Amino acid sequence: MLSSKLRHVLKFRKLELHGLGVKGLFQFQIREHGSNKELAPLNLDLFYAFLGYLPELEFIWKGPTNFLSLQMLKWIHVNRCPKLKTIFSPTIVRSLPMLRRLEITDCEELEQIFDSGDAQTLYTCSQQVCFPNLNYICVEKCNKLKYLFHNFVAGHFHNLIELEIEDCSELQKVFAFECETDDDGQEGIVEDEEKVLLRNLLRITLRSLPNFKEIHYGFKLKDDVEEHFITDCPKYSPSLYLHTGTILMCFY
Repeated sequence: MLSSKLRHVLKFRKLELHGLGVKGLFQFQIREHGSNKELAPLNLDLFYAFLGYLPELEFIWKGPTNFLSLQMLKWIHVNRCPKLKTIFSPTIVRSLPMLRRLEITDCEELEQIFDSGDAQTLYTCSQQVCFPNLNYICVEKCNKLKYLFHNFVAGHFHNLIELEIEDCSELQKVFAFECETDDDGQEGIVEDEEKVLLRNLLRITLRSLPNFKEIHYGFKLKDDVEEHFITDCPKYSPSLYLHTGTILMCFY
């Protein structure tokens, strides 16, 4: 049975938290009563979440979340949460079909967007089609983040139109796969499908990324790109196929 307080929370459409001293938001504990029945889905009506200046926040989700459904969530913005190390748990990956905008700014300790502590769980979940409606990603001032996404297969980001990354000193790639071309030129296992990741990406902004090398292995900017801005990314050498009228600005 759900408590009346929890039932009320499940009906929230917008969640805006700012300037609070909370250490966590959603924490779940399952009490076993000798039953092996699967848990019924816990559906949240949330469509917008803003978490801003939460100096003590250490986790957003904790505990078993495989029964949690965020089918309505369209926009999440996390800003100035200096102790937060991850945004999503692995099992929440498959419950975000409506997510359109993902914005993460000024999170000093952020190491992963999706917790890969349970790598097998994350890989299993990512085999399903994820993020079919995600069209905008913005990440700024997250200086411990090395990759945005790790081992996510193709098809998850086919509607992504705009990618903006700024001031992330350790970031090396947007997408990193387990097996890629090594330093000796031996080709790793990167499926053809993965090479068409981001096929609808039209606007790219990369600024102040001293260790950034590539968006993902095999990525080439297509000739229908609209805007492509690169500033202070000394290790990034994109392969560009551009047509007349494209805006291209590269400053190294």
